[in-house]
Amino acid sequence: MRTRITRTFLALALATPMISIVGPNVPRAIATPGCELGNGIEHVVDIVFDNVHFFRDNPNVPSDLELMPHLLDFIQDNGVMMSNNHTDLIAHTAQDSLSIYTGLYGDRHGMPISNSYRTWNPDGTVNPGTNPLVGAGSFVYWTDPNNDGGHDPRHAMIYSDSVPASATTTDVATPAPWVPWTRAGCDVGDVSTANMVLENAAFDIPKVFGPNSPETAQLNAGTPPFFNQEVADYVGLAVHCAQGSAFCADAQAVKYGEVEPSPTAVTDSLPDEPGGYSGYQALFGHKYIAPQLGAGTPNVTHNGYQVTNAAGNLVDLSGNQIDGAFLPPGTPGFPGFAPIVARQTLAYAADMLEAGVHVVYGYIGDIHERKAGQSGCSTSTAVATGWALGPGDNCYVQTAAQYDQAFQTFFARLAAAGITKDNTLFVIGAEENDAFDGANIGRAIEPSPAGCDGVTTPCQYTAGQIGEINTNLPGLLAAQKGNTTPFTVEPQGAVIYVTGRPGATDPEVRQLERDIGSLTDPHDPYTGNDDEPIAAYLAGSVEQEILHLVNADPDRTPTFTLFPKPDYFFGSTTACTPANQAPCASNAGSAARFAWNHGYYAPTIDITWVGFVGPGVATLGLDGPEADDGPAVHDPNGGGTVPEFSTNGTWVDLPDIRPTLLWLAGLQDSYVDDGRVLSEILTDPNDAIAGSDYVGLAECYKQLNAGVGEFATDTLIADTNALKSGGGDGDGLFKSTQTRLRKLLAQRDALATQIKNGLFEAAFENTALAGPGSQLARCQALRERAGELATGD
Repeated sequence: MRTRITRTFLALALATPMISIVGPNVPRAIATPGCELGNGIEHVVDIVFDNVHFFRDNPNVPSDLELMPHLLDFIQDNGVMMSNNHTDLIAHTAQDSLSIYTGLYGDRHGMPISNSYRTWNPDGTVNPGTNPLVGAGSFVYWTDPNNDGGHDPRHAMIYSDSVPASATTTDVATPAPWVPWTRAGCDVGDVSTANMVLENAAFDIPKVFGPNSPETAQLNAGTPPFFNQEVADYVGLAVHCAQGSAFCADAQAVKYGEVEPSPTAVTDSLPDEPGGYSGYQALFGHKYIAPQLGAGTPNVTHNGYQVTNAAGNLVDLSGNQIDGAFLPPGTPGFPGFAPIVARQTLAYAADMLEAGVHVVYGYIGDIHERKAGQSGCSTSTAVATGWALGPGDNCYVQTAAQYDQAFQTFFARLAAAGITKDNTLFVIGAEENDAFDGANIGRAIEPSPAGCDGVTTPCQYTAGQIGEINTNLPGLLAAQKGNTTPFTVEPQGAVIYVTGRPGATDPEVRQLERDIGSLTDPHDPYTGNDDEPIAAYLAGSVEQEILHLVNADPDRTPTFTLFPKPDYFFGSTTACTPANQAPCASNAGSAARFAWNHGYYAPTIDITWVGFVGPGVATLGLDGPEADDGPAVHDPNGGGTVPEFSTNGTWVDLPDIRPTLLWLAGLQDSYVDDGRVLSEILTDPNDAIAGSDYVGLAECYKQLNAGVGEFATDTLIADTNALKSGGGDGDGLFKSTQTRLRKLLAQRDALATQIKNGLFEAAFENTALAGPGSQLARCQALRERAGELATGD
């Protein structure tokens, strides 16, 4: 989720829809005809949830999607629900969303460590970025430099056309995901979507609108550090227009300090885009997009569905005015990244589609926290907006019901406008699958009353029964091991930056890895275990490359990465002594505010879902395990590997979504995606991807290259054992393992590149695979060698 850091970073051929309007006749902003897509697709809806689950977190409580039957049934009755989908590492909102949007792993799209990261200074320290607690922010506009206070001017989304990502790579931004659409004549709307909208008012407004613009004048007159009005006006929403689109060309509004309307579109600047990108415009922010959707005119309706209220302001699907985040009630504007809920995102999306925007991306916040203004439910632990809810809590169930109602209204409203599964491609999924830290069935403590299902009997959690185990990693290390080596921990992972920037074989680094790998929690309240090992896995410098965690900016590469057990988070600074270590790893106090952990290697986190519905998509129902057959049900305390829980259904990972989406639309990227087209779900795949050769090679490729596939899992196990080893017995295992990992990495990158190039050409150029049998044999052999390394052979 974006909750922990968003406020800090904010500081720094068209088919005209059927529209009926009650009240004055309102001129509609209609995009220029010419959006030509494949398979009879006229519209595209791409929705990404934050941390909304297909699988049950408590075996007695229906899962998030089971509590949203209108959405779940829409997908399963009309297309395919793929429940064997996988995140990248590090599994978190920024990294995973960008992998969905680009079809690339983090080493190539530039944001593998998220939602925040550190950058090295020349003196071997890491700079604090925009926030000393979390470093630089991964939520930036697409072409922005690192959000680290100006220390490292390279692009935040630094692109690598090949692997391994190298410091010699030209410093350019990753190609933008809206470009294939706009080049095809389609306008692209974005609702709260990571990095395709303006994210940081203080930096983005002068850059995008110009230093002498009215928008910058408003910013300068605004209230730092959060600039709440400017966020509400310009952040969080965008429409990237096709050339000549009236949606942008005709847009006008009265700007700050002016009295007459003037054009509001700005140049959509992508100076690094392959093939060039000129003559395109974009609109940014609620203030400038809302008038194109009907705002400014009272009581606008489309086919009986309310768009604006009596004041002429946009409303959500429940008829509530959409107000700006952190502003007085009744002030219209963008509702905020973390707070945005289904009825708001889906209202914007419907408004855009009905106004002629052909392609709409939307992001929706999760249901695992108490929402603003929530009433009629009670919980003893979630005492304020944004605080965590456990499965089956009545506030949790209430929010799920509201989301379900929003989707029911959304699908009905679109159908009334002629936007249906017969002419519209729907891609809906979740970017991550956070693990619940709290009382649960099969754990040492369980919610009450016994057998609660959240529907007929709400589940109740009390103090100490919900919340991550917030841990002071340096303090615990000093108390248990006497190790005071200075380092910085970025807890979204958690990645370690050792002060002085020593190399991987430095004795200080090696001892730190051994000591962190053997840390224990005096008592884990959820497993009931004393002296619970905290570290599940460790990844050194070579393994970080295998996991796609190293991008083309060398000043962002961590020393090593710790993947803890899912209950732990390293944000505590509570004092710690050898005599009293318990406060250093505690679920008390503010830890109860957060109870859904992400970023780690764990089946409960790294297995998620995606649904496809629309022209060209086969009606297959469920592809993968049932909702009551997920990792949390079978392994409530964690400990298994991702491949162990991924044997049922088509293996998918997030980068596969992009090429499949574009293939269905008859488009392609300017680069070779890391994902592959999911030919198994297509009604009419082309000849080159229709056979078993393509599917067999694609399946092996994913296990070889995916961040949580078999190859990555086995090498991570081997590296964990190696990093924990050594000391008085020497460092032979570490050295030999690193040598073998380097060889495997080089072979993996070379073969994976060869395979994905062939898969791309087969899908988008209908070129027959060259030597698929040989490539498959080599792929399987590499997987076997990684497995041998994991078992010590």
